Amino acid sequence: MNMKKILLISAVAAPAIFAATAYQNQVGFMTNGLKQIAVVDAAGKDVVFKDKDGNAALTVKAPEASMWKPANEEASLVDFSELKTPGTYQAYVGDEAVGHPIVIADNALEDVTKASIKFFYFQRSSTALEEEYAGKYARAMGTPDTAVMYHESTGKEDLTATFNGAKGWYDAGDYGKYVVNSGISTYTLLQLYQQNKAYFDTLNLNIPESKNNVPDLLDEIRWNIEWMLTMQDDDGGVFHKLTTKQFAGMVLPEKATKQRYAIGKSVTATWDFVGVTALAADIYKPFDPEFAEKCAKAAADARWWARNNPYAFFTQPSDVGTGSYTDGNAVDEQIWGATELYRISPKPEFLEDMHKYLLTKPRRKLQGWQTVYALAAFTIATNPQIFDEADVDSAKILIFTLADSYIEQMNNGYGLAIDNSDFYWGSNSVVANKGMVLVHAYILTKEQKYLDAAQGILDYLLGRNPLDLSYLTGWGVNQVMKPHHRPSQGDTVEAPVPGMLVGGPNSSADDCAKKLIDKDAPAKSYYDNSCSYATNEVAINWNAPFAYLAGSLQAITATGKVYEIGSDTPKAYEVDKIPFVKANFSKQAEGNRLVFKNGAVQVERKMRDGTVRYFNLRGKNLK
Repeated sequence: MNMKKILLISAVAAPAIFAATAYQNQVGFMTNGLKQIAVVDAAGKDVVFKDKDGNAALTVKAPEASMWKPANEEASLVDFSELKTPGTYQAYVGDEAVGHPIVIADNALEDVTKASIKFFYFQRSSTALEEEYAGKYARAMGTPDTAVMYHESTGKEDLTATFNGAKGWYDAGDYGKYVVNSGISTYTLLQLYQQNKAYFDTLNLNIPESKNNVPDLLDEIRWNIEWMLTMQDDDGGVFHKLTTKQFAGMVLPEKATKQRYAIGKSVTATWDFVGVTALAADIYKPFDPEFAEKCAKAAADARWWARNNPYAFFTQPSDVGTGSYTDGNAVDEQIWGATELYRISPKPEFLEDMHKYLLTKPRRKLQGWQTVYALAAFTIATNPQIFDEADVDSAKILIFTLADSYIEQMNNGYGLAIDNSDFYWGSNSVVANKGMVLVHAYILTKEQKYLDAAQGILDYLLGRNPLDLSYLTGWGVNQVMKPHHRPSQGDTVEAPVPGMLVGGPNSSADDCAKKLIDKDAPAKSYYDNSCSYATNEVAINWNAPFAYLAGSLQAITATGKVYEIGSDTPKAYEVDKIPFVKANFSKQAEGNRLVFKNGAVQVERKMRDGTVRYFNLRGKNLK
């Protein structure tokens, strides 16, 4: 079944935007998956699902309506999962059609999975996008990054030197490349492949590498990993970001011609780099052993630098205005990086790195670029053949604590594991990451409730929301049309680049969306306009969990196969450490030094506002 043709047909017959009395996934439902819509003003009434010929295929009595606080609306959650015949249907309450045409197909989520991954191709730096692969979104090469300069914040002595920092993905709606955000994004996509190899081994994304003998998903991920490898300095440490000093305007990459720099060197970027390259060493070994070995060595070298420079936190230089991704705590990054390194090279020193900080209750937080404890938990919980039983139990507790708390949120008329507290910057990424946690809980337990909750989150992102809007560009009856995305705004194509997940409602938006903030209904605090970076920007760390969620649901539901815990035991790597090289704090952090104060060694740090603060050797701010 051609999903794109169905959607085009549907768009013609669909009600006008915001006119719907039912909210639903506007793309499609898996034949054997959960199928639900939220219907307004239908409690106790029959909801009839009719096929394209007008014949009643299923009748469901709408349950009692209940409130979903983020929408400040009552709705009835109507379950029509019994309808398992592929085709196009329409829901009716009495003689009135409600919602949009409903598509049921065996591979209903395949096209959006491909689109959300193809987004990363459209974000490629250092290459032209050819019409054969990009269609009408073809563009000339911009930001070649073959002559990147060193900013003084890197601590490099020769600031006239350059290096080749080619490839990689543009981070978001701008043209910067950031190691920290690349870390969680790349890991998420690598895990998507790792847990669904049979499905992604044959999935064609129509990218330049599609005709080689490597899965397209891995080809796309490698484009970014190869850039990350260029960001490792000779001492093992990793530069924080590669950007211009200030953001470019709303132009295509070819017109963003200002000098680009490696900026800063940080412990958080370095540990994130360890996590990605260690996992890559395992996954790419069957396809390119030489590249895999290179990744393993890079991970070990980076770990050595990070262990010896634990307080090399990034400080945004005064002459730089691009994204900072600052983080004054590297505990979670160390746990994650050490976990991945120990998995491929079970040495005592790597286990010690992992055990230095425990996965304790205060750290049971949803994953994001700044908080990556959960990434370590995902790896540990799914590899009981490698990690100690106590570590596996701790990781499972973290996952189930999060997943069960989301299940508790679902008792509402929209049936969503989403509450008021989720609607901040990048809320769609927040809920997509919830979906990733829920999928892991399902993999670990095979309990259907977790997979159903994950499906509900995907449905929300594709239209089961009070704005009746699909937040994925190019997909759904009512689509986002004006994302904050420079290539989409700089080209001559009316529709934006497809497959991009926008940030979503933000009840704290401080840009042009501020006028639309609804504190009583945060799920409606959204503005489809390129002026709103707070609600409508795109980002690789938002698309990655969406791709993981859609791809996992497609693969699991279509094949009936679930990732087997402990099935991937990597061949151990022998990796050596490089000599210790201390970080240059003087330029990076504007005056960090060790002092003896109050009977203990402390880190004295001069802040940007001129004040001086003191930290203990674990990074805790001392008042």
